[in-house]
Amino acid sequence: MTPVQREQFKQAVFRFEPLPRDWPEAFAIITAYDPDGLSTTSERNIAADVALESELRAAGYRLHRITGGSADGVHLEPGWGVPIGLPGAVEFGRRYRQLAIFHVQGGVVSLVDCDDGSAEVLKRPFQAV
Repeated sequence: MTPVQREQFKQAVFRFEPLPRDWPEAFAIITAYDPDGLSTTSERNIAADVALESELRAAGYRLHRITGGSADGVHLEPGWGVPIGLPGAVEFGRRYRQLAIFHVQGGVVSLVDCDDGSAEVLKRPFQAV
């Protein structure tokens, strides 16, 4: 991912309904929208999202809809909160040609590069806008 893309990811905010009371404190946020960091059609994004959801559910994961995007709401990418280990989350990100995923641990958000698996703690709480 380019430095500009990294900075955009770091500014992402999240929109979601409250997490279930028994939701794990560690989970990933994975989207299938805009593969390779490039805008595509809504039809392709929706098809990729349906495929990701199906694959995660078939693997037995519990899911919660979480949408990440710009604070002004101009760019939004629906994704899935998934209680999955970081290596598995990165693998799903790679499979769906994502530049990055987010990981939440104890209420703190990290940005994880799907290319090399490196993580950067964003030092801000995970919360809905």
